[in-house]
Amino acid sequence: MREKTIGILTHYQVHNHGALLQMYGLYHSLQKLGLAPCVLTYEKNFGFLSTELKNKYALSLKSIPFYLRYLREQGVSKTWFNFRKKRLLSRFNTRNFVFVPLKNAALDYVVVGSDEVFSLEVGLNRMMYGHGVTCKKIFSYAASFGQTNMADIEKKNCREIMTGGLRKFAHICVRDQSSADTIEALLGQRPEIHFDPVLLYGFAAELQNSSYAGPKGRYLLLYAYDNHLNSPEEIEAVRSYARAHKLKIVSPGFYHAWADINLNVNPLELLQVFKQANCVVTDTFHGSVLSILTNRPFAAFVRAMNTNKMSYLLHSLCAQQAHTQRVQDVPRILEQRWDWAAINQNIQGMREKALSYLKGVLYG
Repeated sequence: MREKTIGILTHYQVHNHGALLQMYGLYHSLQKLGLAPCVLTYEKNFGFLSTELKNKYALSLKSIPFYLRYLREQGVSKTWFNFRKKRLLSRFNTRNFVFVPLKNAALDYVVVGSDEVFSLEVGLNRMMYGHGVTCKKIFSYAASFGQTNMADIEKKNCREIMTGGLRKFAHICVRDQSSADTIEALLGQRPEIHFDPVLLYGFAAELQNSSYAGPKGRYLLLYAYDNHLNSPEEIEAVRSYARAHKLKIVSPGFYHAWADINLNVNPLELLQVFKQANCVVTDTFHGSVLSILTNRPFAAFVRAMNTNKMSYLLHSLCAQQAHTQRVQDVPRILEQRWDWAAINQNIQGMREKALSYLKGVLYG
């Protein structure tokens, strides 16, 4: 009997460690379930971005003025760091995934997710709602609308095309409460909610068998977008905590000039950097996911841009104590007692439910 094939529709072009780890986690989870996965490639729609940002993401000759200005404004060190990061992550993709163009794919299944695949932030990507997808069964796993809500959908006149596509899905599973509310408003049915593929897969073998040594000594891991956590108050608060506890400040994957060490690592090496950290300060969804996965004390800044996914993540995993919007809270949060046994037991229960969902969709 041949292996059944499954294509993954997600944001594969994003040069972001979290996006690639969730793709890796889903890819390998599907392999463990006896499927032959591939990542589907497509041309992304940037219709809701400004002309300047379209040129940035399109990566053509029109991109040159944007990146020349970026070099002038951001400096050589940050530009060189991000150039090397892009090259490193591209190599990681080539080594770890089979890519197949969506238009050429003949598949048994297609799974849409995870990440913000239903978001309208950059544009309407029709394939994410099932349009132009050829397969025997299409479904979603831990998909998210991000900060997109019904008001955005109505304003951008996308309701009909979204609804028309999503009604073709055999099953719909989302990643957070807000996305579940949006699906219910669109389709009149409540979807299941299951967690991110990074937590689904768990990366036990990768964490145990890695040959990557990671940074030496004791350190505070700073995992934040490079244009965040740069105010004088934020810098001083983190530095003050690090000094008081004799910790270096290590920033992997994002460049912060004020960090002691900026590390360019691939996604699997990033797992080890989290695992070996004394504590973590982050403002990202996957920074929080990796802190929880590796049982590191962490402070998570929840912002307007990520409140839907971050708030639900922390609440669902009983890690609300990491939630903050004030830099003054960082020392108190990092020094709290963490009941990792209870959190890990919760993760295991949620993992079993998520696997049951996938098995039911694929073999039920």
